[in-house]
Amino acid sequence: MGNINHSLSYTICSNTYALLPYNDGRRTWTRVIEDRSEFLVEESTYKTVTRSCSFYRGSMESATLYAQKAIRVKHKPPIIIGEYYGNPLIFFPTHSPKNKDAVWFNFDAVDLVESDDSERGGSIIYLSNGETVHLDVSPIALRNQHSFAGSLRRYFKRAQEMHKHQMAYVAKRTYPPRIQHPLD
Repeated sequence: MGNINHSLSYTICSNTYALLPYNDGRRTWTRVIEDRSEFLVEESTYKTVTRSCSFYRGSMESATLYAQKAIRVKHKPPIIIGEYYGNPLIFFPTHSPKNKDAVWFNFDAVDLVESDDSERGGSIIYLSNGETVHLDVSPIALRNQHSFAGSLRRYFKRAQEMHKHQMAYVAKRTYPPRIQHPLD
């Protein structure tokens, strides 16, 4: 990996494209791929995701339950880590979230998932910043995960629109003039 910067902890943001486990021989860290940089974080991918959920005033458990209810996916559901200027930060795992091999991808950062036809096998994930990630995971499984994340985004956006219209309706209602009270 060469000389890469590292930090003790990290909060996921809209510039975060992927979180990959990185083993240095003693411990498992997180390799963070952002739009213009890459670095290591001295905590697991699971810890990074749960800490980020807490930062955005949620929890991993509530994000998982919301996704399971919204899109009816019980196994490895994508989650909304937080909301960033009205847009959900949706990430999906490649394995069970607590699995040390789980890689997390930002739904918006994945351009293409292809089958790796080399001897290595698995999948090649093309990110929006031009980076590629090779994984020993079925491309069909990854495409399904990406599709579920898209469904979660649509569910979130519909709910957001519904609340926007309801609030507009309440705000546009006209009220009769207030009757003067004797003590006023």
